[in-house]
Amino acid sequence: MDDKEIIRMLWQRDESSLTAVREQYGGFCRQIAYQILGNDEDADECLNDTLFKLWNSVPPATPEILRAYLAATVRNLALDRLESQHAVKRGGSQVPLVLEELSEVISDAQDVEAETELRQLWNVIKSFLSCHPERHRIMFMQRYYYMMPLGEIAAEHGVSENSVTVTLHRLRKKLQAVLRKEQYI
Repeated sequence: MDDKEIIRMLWQRDESSLTAVREQYGGFCRQIAYQILGNDEDADECLNDTLFKLWNSVPPATPEILRAYLAATVRNLALDRLESQHAVKRGGSQVPLVLEELSEVISDAQDVEAETELRQLWNVIKSFLSCHPERHRIMFMQRYYYMMPLGEIAAEHGVSENSVTVTLHRLRKKLQAVLRKEQYI
């Protein structure tokens, strides 16, 4: 079933649309939640919360790209859950490592006062990524958006973990230079 059909079913309040979403995107969403939370039960709950949020937001929302909409929703829910449960102390999560890696590039989120500044920053990062090979863009997003462990990224791309580490380090350094030029840091 394609995304347009699922969205149409959601608009008609057809509950089988949630089954279709779970079948088509459940594993994808669960994996994102697991990368952040490091716990099967929390990841399952996040998936359920994502489906609930989807059901409550469509209509009136009409996501253009359902996969991206679900990814953003599950990621935000997982980060909220992590924060509320203080899961960082339990370990097993990629969040502390990812935030530490990015901390040398981007200032603390509390330092960024306006939402418009965040959007401008996101546009700078998107523009930065668009100038790099697709493989590097994917690695960057896998690590810093989906919070995948380095080993999984390496396995998916058929390279060593060290190669991924070096690629990401170089991208962070280049991003840092761009952000300095744009006066974000």
